[in-house]
Amino acid sequence: MPYKLVKAVFNVRCRQPHCPFNDQIRIEQDVAALTEEDVRNEALKMARDQGIIKHDSIYWRRHSMENPEVRMVSGQIRRIGPDSARVEVGNKGGVVVHRFRKAEVILQKGESAGTVCEVLEGSAYPRTNRTHRYGAGDCFGVAALVPNHTRMSDVLAAEDDTVVAFYDLVDLRQREPGKATRIVARIMEDTLQVVDELGRAVDRMKKGKHRLAS
Repeated sequence: MPYKLVKAVFNVRCRQPHCPFNDQIRIEQDVAALTEEDVRNEALKMARDQGIIKHDSIYWRRHSMENPEVRMVSGQIRRIGPDSARVEVGNKGGVVVHRFRKAEVILQKGESAGTVCEVLEGSAYPRTNRTHRYGAGDCFGVAALVPNHTRMSDVLAAEDDTVVAFYDLVDLRQREPGKATRIVARIMEDTLQVVDELGRAVDRMKKGKHRLAS
């Protein structure tokens, strides 16, 4: 069954050291394909291209943006067809799917980390970093990759009707090893991005202290 992109916004950031470009790109064009992954990849490419054009129109004297960081921060990828109106909520095939209201807690700090999560609709954010967004297709819950670990931060729904799937990785590896590998890869990618964001925040704090001291 084909899929389409609905009301998507992407964050595009230049990876060049000290470049301030970090902008949001709204994709208004119709994007449809046979799989969710194809829709996501095509939309990411469109956001990347628009981001490069916008960046280079401003900072062309300094450098061009060749490999930006692109993330979907809001929007949905929906099935096209008569049964596509809403994602089915419940427990099916070992996967638990929940729908959340805005500001409702999805993961709670300190609770046992037994599952990893994928946003199916809407968006979410960690309480410790409200600017960081998990959009449709993004995965989180890195603590579940460590045996007997607990959640390290609250994660909340950023909008009403945010739908999240909870996967038991052991079970998923047996049933759908390809999907399990993809989810783990996205979680690790998100973790590296969070580390990078923290590093840039520390750099800004150091620069601020340096200016105050001088």
